[in-house]
Amino acid sequence: MDLPLCSALFVAFALSLYVLLDGFDLGVGALLLLQADEKLRDRMVDSITPTWDGNETWLIMAGVGLLAGFPIAYGILLPAFYIPLIVMLLGLGLRGVSFEFRYQVDRRRRIWDLAFGAGSIIAALMQGFIVGGLVQGIAVTDDHFSGSVLDVFRAFPALTALAVLTGYVVLGAGWLHLKATSKLLDFARLSLWVGTPMFAGFFAATCVASAFVQPRVQEAWTSHPAPLGLIASIFATVAVLLVRSTGREPAIRPFLFGLILFACGVGGLGIVIFPNIVPFRLSLWDAASATLSHVFMLAGAAVVTPIVLAYSAFAYRVFRGKTPEQGWGS
Repeated sequence: MDLPLCSALFVAFALSLYVLLDGFDLGVGALLLLQADEKLRDRMVDSITPTWDGNETWLIMAGVGLLAGFPIAYGILLPAFYIPLIVMLLGLGLRGVSFEFRYQVDRRRRIWDLAFGAGSIIAALMQGFIVGGLVQGIAVTDDHFSGSVLDVFRAFPALTALAVLTGYVVLGAGWLHLKATSKLLDFARLSLWVGTPMFAGFFAATCVASAFVQPRVQEAWTSHPAPLGLIASIFATVAVLLVRSTGREPAIRPFLFGLILFACGVGGLGIVIFPNIVPFRLSLWDAASATLSHVFMLAGAAVVTPIVLAYSAFAYRVFRGKTPEQGWGS
């Protein structure tokens, strides 16, 4: 069995689930800044209350998997993205604090909503900068990071950050379309109608720009034209279907279409990067740790992953359906 490949697939699986699951609550948080009605903001937060904090479990699992399975890559990627990682964690921390405090105050709740929204946007943007920095390329010399921590803050990563943020907004609006009623449902529809074309535009611009920024992306299109072309076609088709399904039944369709859009992005990124763990610099086999480390990590993942999946499935099932007008505690 190819243990490094199995470990890399687990890390990719955990990251993908984090993006798909935590993405919508980051999007809901960003949309808080656009909603002036306090009662509607309360319903927006209520819609993600049962599940939002559990989604970040997948980010932790991905980080542990990268450290245990590919310590050389971890030692390169961490210093390369020190600043966006630290800022992202601060943003996630700000979300956690503001989420709790907004329920403890009757006055000035708007301040904590602004903090929750700001934390969501900061976390989303930093994740986009990291993805853009990976595609842009990392300076590596003798298996050590040899660039500047400011390399990530360039035009292409900034474009990628906007694509990720608008994508999360689409996911968040799709979630609200599924969970909301009355006026909040109208807000979700408007957000989808405006946000989906923006996301599609930023995504397309990022794909085109990546071919100019990173020559290996051009090589990937030459080597894998069929799967990448199929992904691009699916993305364009689903984006149109998402807009057309907004405001119609079943209400879950915009959210599912949003998940497919992100799955297309993750799949395309995986095809472009594979078999590297440090994009275009270090393969996953060259960066792999000792066999025993992979055995230990994969054994732990085999135990923990089903538990987390079962918990998540249980939570989503218990809190399925529309969010009550007075919150889940009513």
